[in-house]
Amino acid sequence: MSLGKDSIYILLSNIYSKGMAYLFYFITAFLLGTEAFGILKGLMPIVDTLTIFFSSGIPPAIAKFLAEEKEANINKYIPILYLMILFSIFGFILTPYVKYILGGHYLNLDNSLYLAIGFCVVASTLIAFSRGILQGLLKIKYLSLTWIVEYTVKVILVFILTLYFGIFGSLLSISLSYLIAGIFGVYLIYKALKGKFDFKKLIDIKDITKNIFSNFNLDILKYSVPIALTSSSYRLFGDIDNIVIMSIMGGFWSGIYGYSSLISRGIFMFASAVSIPLLPRISKTKDLSLLKEGIIQNTIFSSIFVLGCLFFPEIPLIAFFKIANPEGILCLRILAISSLFMSYYTLISSALQGLGYAKISFYIILFGLVLNIVLNLILVNAYGIVGGSLATLITSITVFLIGVFAILRIKKHK
Repeated sequence: MSLGKDSIYILLSNIYSKGMAYLFYFITAFLLGTEAFGILKGLMPIVDTLTIFFSSGIPPAIAKFLAEEKEANINKYIPILYLMILFSIFGFILTPYVKYILGGHYLNLDNSLYLAIGFCVVASTLIAFSRGILQGLLKIKYLSLTWIVEYTVKVILVFILTLYFGIFGSLLSISLSYLIAGIFGVYLIYKALKGKFDFKKLIDIKDITKNIFSNFNLDILKYSVPIALTSSSYRLFGDIDNIVIMSIMGGFWSGIYGYSSLISRGIFMFASAVSIPLLPRISKTKDLSLLKEGIIQNTIFSSIFVLGCLFFPEIPLIAFFKIANPEGILCLRILAISSLFMSYYTLISSALQGLGYAKISFYIILFGLVLNIVLNLILVNAYGIVGGSLATLITSITVFLIGVFAILRIKKHK
């Protein structure tokens, strides 16, 4: 399959997934109310970060090793699934203690919510493994289908489960969507290999026990560590403001801020549509003029959205959430500008990765994460949720400028 077709499949599934992710949040905001939604918004970055760290960091390494094989032998990768399950169980055990690190209002949340987060981590292993195998087999169409199934199931289940079980139900819908998509992913592997995949190997305990800590598996694990750290840093960077606000100010203000944050993130729909195909194109051509083209496209697509948030912020807040708090309105204005700068950095990051400078992209975002944490702790204490949006804006501009400097340096030495 051509790179162009692969990019189209990934692009369409990414746009669909992001759209369904927004729908997930809109449904929970509608059903839970401001305070409970704020608690969920404060917990979701924890769900994603722990899932990435204990499970989803390994699949890209699986894909890399599998893609390099002349003859794909899927059976030897099965012990890695059980290694992932082992790590995820360890993550499940640690999850209830995360609240002591986060402190503040997180300490007052019911332990059942942390157990639900832990279950998300364990449930994610099968779908993560399936995606690693499908990516390594270069079955990008099938890989895209796993995201479509996951998010479709999640949106269907979240409405029912949140209605009956509140925040716990929202988290449970994530776990169940992982499990269902994971089973579907295994079926797609079987289909991709035209029936050559031996299901009995999945339950061959003797072989799994013998090979779970093999040198091959440990090599994959070593390769996955920087990937997991990078992905976790990116995820935390995007929501550290909500975590700090939830910890310091509680669920209600986290909810008010979450409404504004959710709307402002709409800009990334446009940025991802440009950045996903940008990476393989720059990887292939090493042509930095493509970045300039991507920035122009992103500006055109995003300008109307950003201007709407700046001049009429109360309209989307009332339309979607039936509430337009003065602080929330100001936060939306600030976060819209912040998201614009971060959307530009998304394109710069894709360019850096395409040029072979992925480590620079990681170091920039890691610096941004530390800066964002420090600024949020200072400014949220001083100015409440408006301080959180200001911290995010300052960090976004800083990260963008460092990214521009890095690109200019690379261009100068080419």
